Amino acid sequence: MGDTKGMAVGEMLGYARWWLGSLFGSKAPLVSTLIINFECNLRCKHCSIHSNGANALGKSRLTYDEIVGELELQSKNGAKIAYFEGGEPTMWSDGGKDLGDLIKAAKDIGYNNVGYTTNGMNRLFTGSDVISVSLDGPREVHDAIRGEGVFERLMENVAAAEFGGSIYANMVIQKDNLGHIEETARIVRDNEKMAGVIFNFITPPPYEIALTPDEKRAAVEEIRALKKAGYPVLNSKRGLELLTEEDWSEKCPYHVTVFIVPDGSHHNGCPMHDTPSCKQCGFAAVREYYLIKRGSVSTISEMSSIFAMSKK
Repeated sequence: MGDTKGMAVGEMLGYARWWLGSLFGSKAPLVSTLIINFECNLRCKHCSIHSNGANALGKSRLTYDEIVGELELQSKNGAKIAYFEGGEPTMWSDGGKDLGDLIKAAKDIGYNNVGYTTNGMNRLFTGSDVISVSLDGPREVHDAIRGEGVFERLMENVAAAEFGGSIYANMVIQKDNLGHIEETARIVRDNEKMAGVIFNFITPPPYEIALTPDEKRAAVEEIRALKKAGYPVLNSKRGLELLTEEDWSEKCPYHVTVFIVPDGSHHNGCPMHDTPSCKQCGFAAVREYYLIKRGSVSTISEMSSIFAMSKK
């Protein structure tokens, strides 16, 4: 108990030092986001990688040594949180190593919180602190977007996971699932393995399924009402207020997260920066980072228990 309490205090002091440095002009990253591969076992309607064509994106995966080197570099630069993304990161492998080895490497290097995002088609790697599973709605809606049988497979793998961290659902709201926000929140609420759901709007491309500003405002009002009613909505209250603001090309707190993509290139901030997509940003994390950087006590309190602190 004492060691756990001491670890939590040490982690909070580390975050406090990062925030004070940011306040005085430091550009040290807080989060290292590693897009480790572009391969995927699904062809989802709204996926920008699928719509752009993964084969056109060049190198399809990072090597183990490249990933560990990046983790070490960004840890030295100040990053305290590491997230593995894809493609589908559970498909990544290199020389007999898999995602579990990457999670262990990040923890050994000293990251406080390690997580990854998955479509849930493969077994869940449970050495991380956080697992984000993509959930687009109830069975018929989720499968219409991602493929027949995907919802059932996701739920089976979540149920089978022996995991001491936090599993949360990530819903990307688009025209195809706009009318199913409450149903999705109810699915998460009633699943004992899930800690909550975070809502994003689709960031185009594709543009044809993106929401209008009025649709976004109505959706946020619905989500705020669900959060007030006790549904496990993980977006912070102030983050929801900012979710209807589309153009984050000037306000985005770019330095908070650093990205590396499979071709080895680095991006201090979202890889979509300086593209038309940046003016229709739907990423909830952008709002939360913005508020954390500005020292919002309520947002820091709401977000830190799941997305910042070690669980093991």
